[in-house]
Amino acid sequence: MELHLAGRTFGSGEFAIMTDGVVEGTDIALVPPDPPMIERFCAHNAWPAIAVAPASAAEAIACERAGADLLMGDAFAPVAAATGAALACSAPDRAVGVRPSGVLVMAGDPGAVSRLAEAGVAVLTDEPVQAMLAVHAWLGARVFLTGDVHGTRQVLDMIASIRGTRAPAVARRGLA
Repeated sequence: MELHLAGRTFGSGEFAIMTDGVVEGTDIALVPPDPPMIERFCAHNAWPAIAVAPASAAEAIACERAGADLLMGDAFAPVAAATGAALACSAPDRAVGVRPSGVLVMAGDPGAVSRLAEAGVAVLTDEPVQAMLAVHAWLGARVFLTGDVHGTRQVLDMIASIRGTRAPAVARRGLA
């Protein structure tokens, strides 16, 4: 299943990096649920996609109107369904009415990542350990919440190269 955020499509096998705040190289920025700040940011930047974790449905609506693309939390499924925003939730059944290309399910353990990815669900994981991040990527997680954009991008590029969905950055041939 493709994931659509802020006019960008992440196809099957493509990864997105999410950070707390706007960081260079990120695909999704998790920012405070402050509609005026979101409006100012969106007026000057087409990318990254903006994610918020609002405290109420009214705040979620205001943030979406200001330009937020992704709402974090099960409670905001009705808002996402009504507005067309994407939703990060704890289980697929929590996203009733949300457009399928906008559903991200949060998973923390490899078994859950594997089950959800095999079911065609876009998976969001928050894994600070790069070895586990690589395992989650290999199993099918699509979005990675991290504080280390560069290191995470290297791990994800390596996984994509091994899978054959991306050319390696450097190809060397060894002779025996």
